[in-house]
Amino acid sequence: MIDLRGFRGWAAPTEQPFLCLWRQGKVSCRALERWLVQEMYLYQAMLGLQTSLLRRAPQRHRLIMINALLFTVEELDWLASLELSRLPAHPVRQRYLDFLQGLEQAPYAIGIVANWARHRVFFDAWSSLLPDDEEMEGLSGLADEITQHWMAPEAQALIHDFGSLALEASSELSPEEVDRVVGQVLQLEQSAWEMALEFALEDISDRGKEH
Repeated sequence: MIDLRGFRGWAAPTEQPFLCLWRQGKVSCRALERWLVQEMYLYQAMLGLQTSLLRRAPQRHRLIMINALLFTVEELDWLASLELSRLPAHPVRQRYLDFLQGLEQAPYAIGIVANWARHRVFFDAWSSLLPDDEEMEGLSGLADEITQHWMAPEAQALIHDFGSLALEASSELSPEEVDRVVGQVLQLEQSAWEMALEFALEDISDRGKEH
């Protein structure tokens, strides 16, 4: 199995000030909702990428990619059920969307490795939020729902399957190609967490002015 810890820059997207605030119950529902709107854009782009990968997948990969599509559709349904305000894509998010759209024309192996890296690093960041952590007691209902949703066993199993596909696909790529695409994902994930932190700090600042 490919291990993201072997890639330069892996730790940065998994050690986030935003998640520290989250653990302390200091991320407001308003900031969470702004961030979730941006996540909805991302999942819509992931749906496009995974559809493209399924069309090109060898037979032995298709069941996993079908499960990936089902998971992504369910994520979009869940986000839609939250009835979030419609906001435009943040410039940081738009760069991520452009990258994912570009992968639809990239070689299949590149897309598979990128799809795995995105899900793996996102899960690794969330796994720092342990359910028995005493700081988690301060989370709001929405924050707790989000954490439990993205740490579900089904999500973990799918990420494991993505890793198997990525390991096989990476044999078709040079080490430089693998490093390049994983590095791009890590940079985009880091920027995405910085965007989330921006939302949280802006709201903290606004609440401070009110008092």
